[in-house]
Amino acid sequence: MSRDIAIPTRAGSSAEPGAKAVLYLRVSSKKQMDTAVDIDPDGNSIATQREVSTRKANNLGAAVVHEFVEPGVSAATIEKRQAFQDMLAFLRENSDVRYVIVYARSRAFRNYIDAAITKRLLDKLNVKLVSAREDFGDGVYADMMEAVTDIFNDVQNKLSGEDIRIKLQHKAINGGTTGRAPIGYLNTRTAIEGRLINTVSLDPIRAPLVLKAWELYATGDYSIERLTATMADLGLTSKPTIRWPAGRPLSDTQMHRMLGDPYYAGFVVFKGDVYPGRHEPIIGQDLFERVQEVQQARSGRGNRDRILQHYLKGMLFCQRCYDHGRTSRLIYTEAKGRSKRYGYFLCRARQDGICDLPHIAVARVEQAVIDHYITLQPGEEFVTQCQEKLDDALADAQGSEREAHAALRRRPNELNDKEARLIDLAADGTLPTVKIRAKLNEIKIARARVEAGLTTTADQLSLGAGVLRDALRLVADIHQLYLNGNSQVRGNLNDTFFEKLYIDDCEVVHDELKPPFVEIAEASRVKAAVGTANARTKDAVSSGSTKNSKTAPPGLAGIFLASGSSKAGLVGRAGLEPATNGL
Repeated sequence: MSRDIAIPTRAGSSAEPGAKAVLYLRVSSKKQMDTAVDIDPDGNSIATQREVSTRKANNLGAAVVHEFVEPGVSAATIEKRQAFQDMLAFLRENSDVRYVIVYARSRAFRNYIDAAITKRLLDKLNVKLVSAREDFGDGVYADMMEAVTDIFNDVQNKLSGEDIRIKLQHKAINGGTTGRAPIGYLNTRTAIEGRLINTVSLDPIRAPLVLKAWELYATGDYSIERLTATMADLGLTSKPTIRWPAGRPLSDTQMHRMLGDPYYAGFVVFKGDVYPGRHEPIIGQDLFERVQEVQQARSGRGNRDRILQHYLKGMLFCQRCYDHGRTSRLIYTEAKGRSKRYGYFLCRARQDGICDLPHIAVARVEQAVIDHYITLQPGEEFVTQCQEKLDDALADAQGSEREAHAALRRRPNELNDKEARLIDLAADGTLPTVKIRAKLNEIKIARARVEAGLTTTADQLSLGAGVLRDALRLVADIHQLYLNGNSQVRGNLNDTFFEKLYIDDCEVVHDELKPPFVEIAEASRVKAAVGTANARTKDAVSSGSTKNSKTAPPGLAGIFLASGSSKAGLVGRAGLEPATNGL
């Protein structure tokens, strides 16, 4: 990660006039990038390094023209650090840069060999490496101290690694979990003799599903692909993350790894050695061995579980099962021909004998999805009208917001007067103290509501309208974009637009769109209906629902139904954000 920056510096005596510098900031784990992201998006560690390194540049009298951030990459050598290689390329192209500033030499190098190689590379470019935390000066003795420091850092790094390895091995020997708990378990804290201890407990939601996955695979009737699809339909997901708060269905690779992990049978593996664990097993030893036998048997006869990839995997569902009240994914599989392998999609329920959807060649499914993208393209006229109505609605909403803010700004004075009268009553002893405290608390709550009201709505309206404008620009020519895209582009577009695609034969029968595209599809349908309908039909359209959504979205579609100001359909009571009652 790199960025161009221009940081003002003060003149110093240690650098030539107009000297330039770059910063190299690095953390060794992704977790360090996530600390205090509310303060700095790069994390607290990077922010600290940036501040100290910039101060060093100021002391040198050098202007910082670029910074390179190594975002949580723990690499043994500098050759494996992309940001470091990008920095060297930048220095070769910008010969006027004189300094590379690091927070500390231990941040830049974990062994003295890397340090020596880097020094030689920078010397050839007439660039000096400067540590913000360690000032050795210039000359032969300074070079000697830098080399000694690098050797000490190397030794310290190796000793720390050995110390961690010994402690983790000791923990594993005693049955402790040496890393994050796998799917089916939770990292928790429990009180033992008055102290909170880190431990591992069963996940009440996922543990029964994990057991079910082992049991199904042990029957020998399930491939990895079929098992993954089955467990996704049953609700087995990964653990929640910031990006995926509800978790995601397991991938084929995750499922395959889980079915070979002795941890689920009550064992801990460390450096190839197996130790009895202290955690509660999800499966018994007998079930574990049966699953391993199934895997070995398939491997022995050349029918090993293959992890097959396709950009539509996980997105397709069976329409026939949907019509019968079931949820069944389509599984991607391949059949071996004389000269190549042929891809097919088949319904998971067909393997259970309860669905008659035939195998569908992958090329025909791909074409069906391409054709379905045509239905998402609303046309230039619709996009233009939406843009205009969004502008009108936003202008109306901001005008109303100014009036509301004027009223809200009068409220603090009224509350202050009311508070003053209550204090006078308290001083006179007219009202009981308990009642006065209750009234004062009500005033405090009302004041907080007023302050919150003054800082919301208008900005949120602008943000919501901006999201809709971006979505409208994307759908304007989405069919051509999808048609010309490679597998990765198509997969990303599918993830952006759809929750599910329902297939019957060689056709996408219906879909479940993600917001805000579900609103755009509804608005397009409403506009088409309103354009040819009378008032009675308009009312029917406003209360109808699209097959692409379980509930008709009230926002964008409303601007084509509102008879007066377009704001009425778009913003409702309080704008694009969730509606709130007034004070």
